[in-house]
Amino acid sequence: MARCTAARSDWGVLKLQCCPCCAGRAELQVRLARLLREQHPARVLVGFVEPSHRVALERVLSSWPLSQYVVLGRVLNLPHDAALSPEALDAS
Repeated sequence: MARCTAARSDWGVLKLQCCPCCAGRAELQVRLARLLREQHPARVLVGFVEPSHRVALERVLSSWPLSQYVVLGRVLNLPHDAALSPEALDAS
């Protein structure tokens, strides 16, 4: 993620340390809202520790209030997709 955001200064990164559902839902909402308000990124890459939480993350991002501001895009599986260039991500 760092390589992609270094190449694209208009992208933001949000790294979650907890599950995006349950207790982490409020943290996700607050941190994402702050990132969007302060940086106005064209795209946000969200990283989280446990890949099994992807479905929960998608559910939170597609529900109110985040659904008003977020359009879900491509899901990357790192390190498998780590070789993707920022240009390849732009096309998705």
